[in-house]
Amino acid sequence: MTLWCFQFTRAALVFLLIAVTYPVFSQQAPARTSQPGGVPLGRETSAQPDSALADTEARLRANLQQNPRSADTLYELALVLRQQNKPRESLETYTRAAQIQKPNVAQLRSVALDYVLLDDYDDAIRWLRVALGMEPNNTDALYSLGRCLYTQNLFSDAEKTYLKVLALDPTHLKAEENLGLTYDALNNPQRAEEALRTAVQWAKERDLHDPWPYLDLGIFLLDQSREADAQPFLERAVEFDPKSSWAHEKLGMALVANENSARGIRELQLAVDLAPNDPKTHFELGRAYRASGQKDKARSEFEISKSLYGKHSQN
Repeated sequence: MTLWCFQFTRAALVFLLIAVTYPVFSQQAPARTSQPGGVPLGRETSAQPDSALADTEARLRANLQQNPRSADTLYELALVLRQQNKPRESLETYTRAAQIQKPNVAQLRSVALDYVLLDDYDDAIRWLRVALGMEPNNTDALYSLGRCLYTQNLFSDAEKTYLKVLALDPTHLKAEENLGLTYDALNNPQRAEEALRTAVQWAKERDLHDPWPYLDLGIFLLDQSREADAQPFLERAVEFDPKSSWAHEKLGMALVANENSARGIRELQLAVDLAPNDPKTHFELGRAYRASGQKDKARSEFEISKSLYGKHSQN
């Protein structure tokens, strides 16, 4: 049996796909790439709690003991492993499954998301393009491709991809939201705000308790020095995700800028409690303390921030 390999060129991969061969999902350590702010790619999670995922994994492994060549069971196990943030084990399992049964578009997209977890966006994009070679109008694969292109700073390509998603599904909220972030990256604030506000409106109409449309719009307005406009959207983001250190940090910054230092400091303290190893959050808390005249506390936070930045650079 001929096997796919990630060392092949894209043309060779397409040739092998046409030849109905099977992929090998390499687990070599990828080069790490930087991720622009504003688009966390780890948003997709399972609806099952962690304990239920562990139970599902145990059940699937027991089934494989009885039938080790069940491709369906292997594919299901690979997905569960990805949802548990075990991308290398997931890729190994996808490889075993693909040697038995050719993967479909959803399974190739899941392979790509494993590579996202490994910060290997080149391979993620490669496998998403292979998936789209099978189904060019698959909106899930297109949306994931747009996210990866954005992360690689390929903003014009990301814009085209999101627009294609919206042409196929004119109410695709995540595509509209991330199109707004892409327009912001392309220095088109008018179109960025329009898209981000549309995404928030859709979220309201659907009664979705998703903090991200509100957080993304709030951060955009905060970056535009429109703190008063940003505050209500950041309030809603915190309401929907009270454990988000980022939401508390951004709300705290807006409150301080809006001359509500006491409450802003409380929000920034919550952000530090939720993410004690984030140097940026300590820095913003230090700025808030300094603005309120609490110089000793400000100095302490700046020192913690400096120390954490040093540790991050060493890592």
